[in-house]
Amino acid sequence: MSSDLRTAIIENITIADFLRSEGYEVIPRGRKLTVKGHDSLVITPDKNVFTWNSRGFGGSVIDLYMGLHSCDARTAMTELRKQLPEYEKERPKPNQPHPAKPPAPKDKESVPLILPTEDKNKWRRVYAYLISTRKITPTIVKWLVQEKTIYPDERGNLCYLGRDGKGGINYCARKGTLTPRDGQKGYRNVVEGSDYQKRCVMNHSPSHTKLVVTEAAVDAWSFASMLEIHGLDHKAYTFLSLETTYEGPLGIFLDENPQIRTIYLAQDADEGGLKSRANCRKLLEEKGFTGRVIDKLPNANAPGAKDWNDALILKRAEMEREPIEQAQVHTGEPTVQPSVGLELTP
Repeated sequence: MSSDLRTAIIENITIADFLRSEGYEVIPRGRKLTVKGHDSLVITPDKNVFTWNSRGFGGSVIDLYMGLHSCDARTAMTELRKQLPEYEKERPKPNQPHPAKPPAPKDKESVPLILPTEDKNKWRRVYAYLISTRKITPTIVKWLVQEKTIYPDERGNLCYLGRDGKGGINYCARKGTLTPRDGQKGYRNVVEGSDYQKRCVMNHSPSHTKLVVTEAAVDAWSFASMLEIHGLDHKAYTFLSLETTYEGPLGIFLDENPQIRTIYLAQDADEGGLKSRANCRKLLEEKGFTGRVIDKLPNANAPGAKDWNDALILKRAEMEREPIEQAQVHTGEPTVQPSVGLELTP
């Protein structure tokens, strides 16, 4: 796809109009716009860009199409092109010969996944982002490094990887590690060649029978941190980050992993997350899944938490306030009782 087409789409199709065509209700919020039921999706109309804070990504109308439809940029541009005014003009009229067919576009599976180059000098920034900003426990960060799930690129972005059942890398996304300035979106990019259908699967093992489903990778790492805090083995779980609210990757994963017997739906606590849970349950029912399906709401024991990273940050803050009191009470090894919202039956 040409850069001219990309420019034409971005300049002629507003994000607000696109969302309305998808059935969403766009509502004003000061000088910006948002969507009913998805207040974390913020649109800046004068720049025609968006930031979806709860999903950790943003960009142009093309990026939004990719996120909503779980497709690559080529597919998004092909579909959005149909909304351009000149599209109808270019279509052959009745009784007119069709123009010669252009060469078929390369199948997305033929596009190789070329991973960003690692910059070992940028590890300090990645560690600071995960441990200090996101409050992921050092144990989980060390585990992610050892499993080669994360690394820094040349710009200091956090690269994270998804793998198939044989351990092969089939997904890579980049997340900015610097705090965005006011009004600016945080950087996020899915590397071309990633498997958009399967999304990001981490700690994948054919022996695992428990699956945790989240909307974002950082939520999966936060959930793993919570497991560690409550004395449970995070290595016994496979984590599927949908990278959005679309349930499709869950169905594909189960088709390839029939051994899964317990699924924890750990999406966000907002309307989008609740809808995603409902869609996942419907999908599982249609597939005849006979295992256990357990909702894990991040705000069950952390009031105000929208996602599992929020819940972790609140939990870590609570733990930092308690060490003196705990030191006065404990006479032996400290024990941590799982809270109701976090209790997981092995």
